[in-house]
Amino acid sequence: MDIKSQLRVSAPVLVMVYAFTTAILSIVIFLGIEHNIELDHFTQDPATIMSTPFYLGFFPYVGILFWCASAVICFYTRAILPETTENIRLRSFMLYSGLVTSLLMFDDLFLLHELVLPEIFLLPEEVVYLIYLNILLVYAVLFRAEIQQSEYIVLVIAAGMIGASQFVDSIPMPLPEDSFLEDAVKLFGIVTWFTYFARYGYTKLEARFHVK
Repeated sequence: MDIKSQLRVSAPVLVMVYAFTTAILSIVIFLGIEHNIELDHFTQDPATIMSTPFYLGFFPYVGILFWCASAVICFYTRAILPETTENIRLRSFMLYSGLVTSLLMFDDLFLLHELVLPEIFLLPEEVVYLIYLNILLVYAVLFRAEIQQSEYIVLVIAAGMIGASQFVDSIPMPLPEDSFLEDAVKLFGIVTWFTYFARYGYTKLEARFHVK
């Protein structure tokens, strides 16, 4: 394909992507001006701004990468599966799995339940937890058939670890950094969550395309 043909095909997609990126930058500029926040606080890495070691926040960053990978797998699997009658439930399951995973990812990335929602929107942390729990329960009930037909024990382990990590920090530890165990258990839970959807997506695409 020559360059002209490539540009003709790619141009509409690039326009949408650049429009979305411009919208994000515009919001950042508006917030910076409105609240007197330096723009580099939005654009640079925290370690650069704070002059801290590069490994600061290693566990959360790795966890966010696995959250993002899980969401991409869900959305990509849904996009690849044909829009047939037999795939309606499966495609819906992958869509909502991607949305739930994205919610958990953004919660981790922007500290929604710890800082943003309680301090800016005045929602108590307990209320946020209750909202998240209801979302997960509705998700599990709506797609219980799909979950039961999968390796659901892996998903149960993942959810159990992520849930338990919220209470682990109350356990006395001989380590000076009491949050280490909480963050380690949470990271194991996120990686297990990724493992479940990676295997689920692969098996569905393998069955569809007869991959050996």
